[in-house]
Amino acid sequence: MAMKVLSLAPLPAELVKAFILQTADVPDFDVMYGHEMSDDEMKIAMSKADVVFGDYTFKKWITEDIVSAALKVKLIQQPSAGYTHIDVDACTRKGIKVANTAGANTVSVAEHTIACALCLIRNMFYANSSTKMGRWEQMQVKPMELKGKVWGLVGFGRIGQAVSKRIKAFELDSILYYDIFRQDPSVEQELQAQYCELHELLGRSDIISIHTPLNDNTRNMIDEGAVQAIKKGAYLINVARAEVVDEKALASAVSMGRLNGAGIDVFSEEPITPQNPLLAVQSDKLILTPHVAGVSNEAAAAIMNMAAANVARVLKGEEPESVVNNL
Repeated sequence: MAMKVLSLAPLPAELVKAFILQTADVPDFDVMYGHEMSDDEMKIAMSKADVVFGDYTFKKWITEDIVSAALKVKLIQQPSAGYTHIDVDACTRKGIKVANTAGANTVSVAEHTIACALCLIRNMFYANSSTKMGRWEQMQVKPMELKGKVWGLVGFGRIGQAVSKRIKAFELDSILYYDIFRQDPSVEQELQAQYCELHELLGRSDIISIHTPLNDNTRNMIDEGAVQAIKKGAYLINVARAEVVDEKALASAVSMGRLNGAGIDVFSEEPITPQNPLLAVQSDKLILTPHVAGVSNEAAAAIMNMAAANVARVLKGEEPESVVNNL
């Protein structure tokens, strides 16, 4: 009997199967399209599935109740770095491995971070809107240079290090980083990054970019008190998770001019809702993007290929890679 893959992504079942079949010698399998299933329908499908291909739009939650219906699922493969919509503890208790695609979008997120910083510090959006209105405000734009500034990285994993590697060329005064795990001195030297505590980083940095995962240690890490501790006139960029930063406090700081601007790619509710306080901020120095930092064409292809290859490994009886729970 053919094995079964339950796909919760908004992709045709035939396309998901084609991605998996790029790996040689995959045994016979069928793909069940589950993106539009109700929870009850998902539970029935889970009872039949050998592997689950997750939803990169984060709309199809894999709750403890859904997991309880699994009878033979060996792997839940999430086609993204984030997996907060999956009850990993429930999967672990059930003996189901959960894997993500960490690293597949590292370059994309790093480049997006730097693009935001350049647009903000060069005041590009004000310059663009002013010129399009027929004004010539050459002396009012007042762009600044990255050279000589201090850049603080909150989170120094793959993406934080990728940003550090790329910004060395801008001749910054210094690159600071804070992380729960301090890197080896050889890594710090190679990336020209200095470790410091979070409060010091916030107070010294001209540009702060967030690259932490979301967990109990990082949730609301940049709360109202932390926002107030940020150096006056600095810029904040969040390409990690919305729940790391207090949106209301950030919106207020930008509106009041305490922060010079911000670049935000992640939101507490997605798609963004009209009630989000950031939408009320009237500023050319607030860049809002719809969670696209990690979805360049190249990254999207890499994510799908990495996820599909992992599904193929399990279908062939091999061990998956990038497993996030201890199984």
